[in-house]
Amino acid sequence: MGVLSSMYLANSGLNAMGTDMSVIGNNITNLNTVGFKQGRAVFANIYGQTLTGKSNIVSVSQPGTGVYVEGIQQELNQGTIQSTTNGLDLAIQGNGFLTLRAKSGKLVYSRNGELALDKAGRIVDIEGRKLQGYQSINGQLQPVLSDVSVPQTTVPPKATQNVSSRINLDAAMTENLKAGRKFEKSTNIFDSLGIQHLLTYKFVPTNVTGQWAFQATMDGANLTQGAGTVSYTPVGRKSPQTLKGMVGLIQFDGNGDVEKINYGGSPLKNDSGGLTHAIYQTTLTDKAKTPTTFDIVIPLKGQRVRTNHVLGVTQQVLELTQYNQPSSTIEETQDGHKSGDLNNLAIGRDGKVVGSFTNGVQEVIAAVALANFNNAGGLQSVGGNAMQASIASGPPVYGLAGEGGRGTLLANSLELSTTDLGRQMVDMITAERGYQASASVISTDNAILNTLLQRVG
Repeated sequence: MGVLSSMYLANSGLNAMGTDMSVIGNNITNLNTVGFKQGRAVFANIYGQTLTGKSNIVSVSQPGTGVYVEGIQQELNQGTIQSTTNGLDLAIQGNGFLTLRAKSGKLVYSRNGELALDKAGRIVDIEGRKLQGYQSINGQLQPVLSDVSVPQTTVPPKATQNVSSRINLDAAMTENLKAGRKFEKSTNIFDSLGIQHLLTYKFVPTNVTGQWAFQATMDGANLTQGAGTVSYTPVGRKSPQTLKGMVGLIQFDGNGDVEKINYGGSPLKNDSGGLTHAIYQTTLTDKAKTPTTFDIVIPLKGQRVRTNHVLGVTQQVLELTQYNQPSSTIEETQDGHKSGDLNNLAIGRDGKVVGSFTNGVQEVIAAVALANFNNAGGLQSVGGNAMQASIASGPPVYGLAGEGGRGTLLANSLELSTTDLGRQMVDMITAERGYQASASVISTDNAILNTLLQRVG
């Protein structure tokens, strides 16, 4: 192996150090690129040349033939998360990549979550590539990957189908320990037009220990079928009273639980769980189609009430107790609402895009898909903070955030570049020294050749 070979060997060092400087320069220039992952040059020696006749059983004479860059390795460690004021900005905490559809239709992958809405209501990145995920139809996420879009629609009104109230009635009022004539509570419910109505309950203690009379009324509704009639004598009075309509007498036992109910002749229906339903037919003055049927259920202790899914029926569940505490409504829910317009978006850690509407309704509009790869380091950069799948990376596997080893999503956040400036400066010095040393080898070889030529000449 001669001097000329040594020069070519040193030249390989110049080339490798030059490539290393390019990688370092790329890392430094992308210091402020969102989601950027710094790379590093991986060096390997060129195959060793064995000197003929110079090997033995102890060692092999291989001076080597230089160095080359075997590859540029992406360091896919987690970047620092920074908060932002844009609710659509997304940072991935953990594994995975956002999937984006370019104008060409090709899918690319990125950790850059700088997102916004375009004029069509689709979530896009700064280059207009569409974020991919699973759209929701009738409350169900579809299994097909598609553009994540936010339709600017109005949520139609929903008639109330279920009203549930937990109420305690003061036991002292039927034990002659406390004066009191009645307890009233009201609930806002909605008809099929989205018009709000006031559903009111009146509870009156009777002169029978542990007994209460009740009556339910709703403004704008007239009973056409099913009215009952109950008579009772209020506590502290001698004259009996009569209630008609959606009425009943409730008897509590010595533990404060409902023992029995008399609905005063209202039509009753027993379900498979042993619950008694009092059924009332109504009409509304605003001509709304629903609710047209009221179904009052007062369960006994331990009985469970199934959710009503029948259109036109409003099931009113009254979970009652009679304890020595002031009469009050402990908990109350109803599932109707008026129409509403979208006024806010939020993205959860699971990637679900939730729309909040002016009527208080929240709906899952879509879910962001994350892509995983067997070898994420094998992704190829296509510019614009995006990469594409390659043979080295393997095909993408899509799914929801937090599932299958995928990370979670943080809204109002961005993942900063992983470029470590201090390390890059040290690497730059090392590369510069390597380049300088390789150049020195060439300079020394040149001096040797000059000496040879001068002596020969």
